[in-house]
Amino acid sequence: MKNKSLLILLFCSSIIFGQQQDKDGIYLNVEKMPAIKGGFGAVAKKIKYPKVAVKMRMQGVVYVGFVVNPEGKVENSKILKSVAEILDEEALRVVEKEIEFEPGYHEGKAVPVRFVLPIKFQLSAAQKAKYQL
Repeated sequence: MKNKSLLILLFCSSIIFGQQQDKDGIYLNVEKMPAIKGGFGAVAKKIKYPKVAVKMRMQGVVYVGFVVNPEGKVENSKILKSVAEILDEEALRVVEKEIEFEPGYHEGKAVPVRFVLPIKFQLSAAQKAKYQL
């Protein structure tokens, strides 16, 4: 009975994960999702808040969508939710050039995975005080 239950469980899990691909064969959900090397703190350290955005007190969350390929490289990045063009450009720069990923894995094999990364732009108290009117 245990072997039958295990076989059914394995079959069902392969169906669930097997259906988690888009029309291009890119996975939407895998057993081990891609991970940012150094965590989210590594992303925050790489952001260079544009001076114009600081002066204009621009803040918000930019959502960047992309694919993490089997080598852990970012492909096809695009802005899914914008705050302002200048902040969008910085978010894309960070995603495309500054951060590294561990690839996602499905059934023990590295596969391409769609990923959405929210990048929060928030002014510090010092930045706000510096440009007070």
